[in-house]
Amino acid sequence: MAIAPNAFTNRKKLDLLATALRDNMPYVRASKQEFPQSELKGKKFGASVHTYLADPGSVQDGIVADPDTITEVELTAIMANKNTSVETDMWENFVDVEDYSKQVLKPKGLKLARTIEKDVIDQNVYASVQAVVQPKVGGAPVYDTGVIGDASSALGELAVAGRLVCFQSPSLLGKISRGLQRNFLPDDIMKDIYKNRYLGDCENSSVIEQPLMPKITMSATMDTAPTITFTVANTDASSNPLNYEPVSTITASGAGATLEEGAAYAIPGVYVVDQSGMRTNQPFVVIYHKEITGVSHGQATYGFKIPEIRLAVGDQKGAGNPNAWTAAPLANLTVALTPLLTAGSSYLVGQTRLDDALVFDSYTFDDLPSSRTENVGVDGPISLKCMEFGDGKNGVQLTRIDAPYLSKIWDPRLSVTTYVEV
Repeated sequence: MAIAPNAFTNRKKLDLLATALRDNMPYVRASKQEFPQSELKGKKFGASVHTYLADPGSVQDGIVADPDTITEVELTAIMANKNTSVETDMWENFVDVEDYSKQVLKPKGLKLARTIEKDVIDQNVYASVQAVVQPKVGGAPVYDTGVIGDASSALGELAVAGRLVCFQSPSLLGKISRGLQRNFLPDDIMKDIYKNRYLGDCENSSVIEQPLMPKITMSATMDTAPTITFTVANTDASSNPLNYEPVSTITASGAGATLEEGAAYAIPGVYVVDQSGMRTNQPFVVIYHKEITGVSHGQATYGFKIPEIRLAVGDQKGAGNPNAWTAAPLANLTVALTPLLTAGSSYLVGQTRLDDALVFDSYTFDDLPSSRTENVGVDGPISLKCMEFGDGKNGVQLTRIDAPYLSKIWDPRLSVTTYVEV
């Protein structure tokens, strides 16, 4: 393989790699940066980073104040890292920048970008408390804009303000747009950001093709009645529950029933509280999904969970910082869930979310001894760390590129996961 002299320390080469990543990460491009580098300085791969979600408080009628106690919810993300490397000898170290871009940067940049993009999607596409399911009708899949519109409307019911982005697989959007292209209106700004991945604006969302969106198949043994167990947190003077302890675990219903990634369930009688603290009539949905939990032997480790449920009874003061409500205290603290997907069926998974609901930040770690190092920012949140090591005795050079990052949808109320049965 050919490589240019002093690879990756030349700014032009780094910029070429930056472009290769930027153009192949449309999901990550719809994100925001949350943490300054000063706060991330010294963090290691697998370290935890925290932020806090403040409660909206309560509003009193009249002129008498009744001050709230601030209740903050701690949110956690884990530092991740992906890397790619190449080893070359002296003879291979002579080629111009253009050849280097075609032979090395483009394929390596594409693989690195898409690997990161897939990891971010896998961990965040199910980070929702609402879901839209389009089942087959008469045994045939339904391909229309309804699923896009229903997802946008679901976020509208929570008064989510801002630009919405909708990510779906190209095959699904191809079928939806066939004969319905007039429903997709162009926006020059979004076209400039997402290039040929941008299909148009439809049903109040900017629709973007993303080939890495999952396709899932629920097995015949998919659990159709898993449970969540709540614990009372606070009560009123009459010992009636005000709210329940936060919970983010789900329990299989019994032997032979399997909890499967992407499976969505409704909690009977439980509805979403929006970010302003207002109760809505939107059913609260939990989706079983994986998240990075830490590091073991240099590799990321993952665990399965559901979005955290902070359940309050009614609209009572003193109920903490809820994201869900129920009209009356739970009759039974262990609640059986209602499945939204069908065992044995396959679904194309998509997502509609606020464009900056996803937080994507980079961090830099210490240089390795005896390495030549350069960091380069990539169109905002991504920072590449490029290191070279020489072996003068054997005339061999090792070059590695690391892309350290963290990604998280802090508040799943800003996202809706969609399922189209196929």
